[in-house]
Formats: sequence, C-alpha cells, structure tokens
Amino acid sequence: MQGDPGVVSNRHDAVDVLTGEPQARPTVDSQEITIDLALYGPLARFAGGHHVAQRPERLKAGATLGALVARLGIDGSEIGYVFVNAVLCDVPGMNVSRDLCLEDGDHVGIFSRVHMWPYQYRDGVRMSPSLKEALEVHGAMHHSYTTPEQSKA
Repeated sequence: MQGDPGVVSNRHDAVDVLTGEPQARPTVDSQEITIDLALYGPLARFAGGHHVAQRPERLKAGATLGALVARLGIDGSEIGYVFVNAVLCDVPGMNVSRDLCLEDGDHVGIFSRVHMWPYQYRDGVRMSPSLKEALEVHGAMHHSYTTPEQSKA
C-alpha cells in the first residue's frame, strides 16, 4: 500500500518527507537522553569531584535510576537521599526508586548517606508516588531504614 511519503505506518519503516526514501525507524536502544547529574559528599568521586560533582550524563533512552547508579559504579548502600527534578524519590535504605525511568533533561541529585537532611525541611516535601507508597508501609520518614543489626555491621 503506497501512501503519502510523510505518513508513517506501524508496519513499515519511516519515510523521509523530503526525499520519499525509506528510513529505518530509530529504536529506543539507539536513542539517547542527557540528564544533569549532581553527586554530593563522598559520591562526588564517581563523577570526578571531591565534595560536589555536577555534569551532564548521556544515557540510553529508557534508562532507569538503577541503571545510572550501576553505570557509575556506586554501591547502593552509599546512597542517601535521591531527588529527580526537585522531587524526593528515595531515602536512605529504602531503595524504592531504582526502576524510575529517567527522561531527557532530568536533573538527578544523589546524596551520600553521610549527608542527612534536616528534619524540619522534610514535612510537606514533594515525593514520588513509589516513595509515598513505601512510607505508608514503613511509617514516618527516618534518618535510616536499616535495622539495629544492620547499623552495627
């Protein structure tokens, strides 16, 4: 079925609107996004910093926060608070945001566990749905979500 060269069907490759030549559709794997990454405290070493490191980071489209952390080589036990676009997505020891899909232009801030967030600022903070759900199960926000046994290790 021959149609308007500017129309792309779901069953065929894309067609260049100017030349009418077929073009392979880009797949999610071939597309990239760029995020603004900020690492704080000892985690800054994973991006070439000492106390703070901020840099653009290119990732495959569809990359998750967990994939970013793995790519950087950060051990999950070192991660404290995680913000994406000024929304709190994770707190120390919860690890509920690893499946969060990152999008082009996102600002991701990852704090080390040694950087605690003063309690008085926590009330009313914007939170991701997955963190809200986890906190409904675990109760109010704490400095840590480890058991006393884990804290001694």
